[in-house]
Amino acid sequence: MDLSKLLGQFGLDADSLQDMMQDPKVQTMMNKLSGIMTQGGIMPGDVEDLVGEIEPDGEDGGDSTDIFGKMQDLMGDMGDLGNYLYEEIDLDEEVAAYDPQPEDAADRKFMAVLKEWIAQTVREIPAQDVCMLEIGYHEAFDAEDQVHYEIWLAYNTEETAAKNRERFAQEVWNWINWTDDQFRLVPDEPFAAWREAQGYDEENDGDEMIQRIYDLAAAAVIELHKERFTEQLFGRKVPVIIEGYEYYQKTAIRAVKVNGEELFDAAFFSDCGFEPDDEDETADDEA
Repeated sequence: MDLSKLLGQFGLDADSLQDMMQDPKVQTMMNKLSGIMTQGGIMPGDVEDLVGEIEPDGEDGGDSTDIFGKMQDLMGDMGDLGNYLYEEIDLDEEVAAYDPQPEDAADRKFMAVLKEWIAQTVREIPAQDVCMLEIGYHEAFDAEDQVHYEIWLAYNTEETAAKNRERFAQEVWNWINWTDDQFRLVPDEPFAAWREAQGYDEENDGDEMIQRIYDLAAAAVIELHKERFTEQLFGRKVPVIIEGYEYYQKTAIRAVKVNGEELFDAAFFSDCGFEPDDEDETADDEA
């Protein structure tokens, strides 16, 4: 990419960009944009969030305000592209095509580790009214700035979900509001052994590795559901979402494949970027 041409769209040269990057709002926006791109792409809701971060403070009509306006226009164009891309995906077709399976002996061994870890971790949850589970991955840094690669399990209870419905309405599926958003971690040793066996370099293969982790977790949960694991513990089938900090259409595809569509409501699919079909909207209007 020719950076000078991109900067030129905003009337910026390199020195102007350096000055602008000191603006706290720009720093916040760039951090959010970086996180969104790392997780897999821009959704329409993300665009509204980003645009909100770059509202200009002043009304003097100066260069700064003009630059912010141009940035908002760019975010809007990205939002239109995001809407187009997401409208093109058919959930049923994608679910039918998605078939998470271990590819080799190292995958099968680590999938068995994940399955046992999920089962043991869920058994250790102190609540009996568990209604949602989530498995995710992130990079964490210790006090010495050493990076650690972690797979975690979160859970929510009926009691907490009811409180969230009162406080946040559609935010029931946002795991940050759950009862425990990082209950247990996968042990380091088998996780590191699998990464080494597959030759993953986290800095260069991060996205591929994360998707492979989620595929193996999905395959493990499918087996647990076939064994009616959550029914035996909680008296009902509990949905297991497999994703990180943001939900995307792949989140919904994976969730439906693993759990079945009936365990999720419209708010979940909306959070993942799916909107009701025109036919469904028409049927609702007639009803």
